[in-house]
Amino acid sequence: MRSTLVHEVEELVSRVGTHPVWGYGHCRRVSELARELALAERLEHDAEILHLAALLHDIGLYKAYNMREAPDHAERSAIAADRILKDADFPPRARRVIVDAVRHHPPGSRPGSSVEGALLKDAVALDYLGAVGVSRVLAMVGLEEEVPDIPAAIAHARSLHRTIPDLLIFESSRAIARERALETEGFLEDLGRSTGGLRLL
Repeated sequence: MRSTLVHEVEELVSRVGTHPVWGYGHCRRVSELARELALAERLEHDAEILHLAALLHDIGLYKAYNMREAPDHAERSAIAADRILKDADFPPRARRVIVDAVRHHPPGSRPGSSVEGALLKDAVALDYLGAVGVSRVLAMVGLEEEVPDIPAAIAHARSLHRTIPDLLIFESSRAIARERALETEGFLEDLGRSTGGLRLL
């Protein structure tokens, strides 16, 4: 029954998660990153719960689920995830783990209460870093108030690379963050050389 639900949620998110920054591609990367972290840290976890949490963690940002019941996307996502799982008769205990993980996934927020929540939290943070992270921030241009143009996007990417590593829980996550910092530094150096120190952006 659970594997059927995972497939249904995957289908749902692939259909409604079209956003270039928080859509289905982001959810798939987060799921894969969380799985890799669990292996690297040798953590016992429920793979289906972790995958469902990764698929549903940003669902409150999608038009079909962007209710006005909560001011922030993590809470909206938690409410939507709870409804989806409850409607599918997902076991209450497992549902609570997923909803808690979704509610506490943003970098800098209070950690959730499960290992799946900790894995999700670090994986979400890591997807803001490196080449993928820079591409996501560039995709925010014109869609987010704090990223009105490309220079603002570059400044935002640099800010994320300064702040996120200190928010990570696992040593494996910090190692990945260090690798991704090198990717970003290389990209920004090349961009600076091509644009007169970013003046021509």
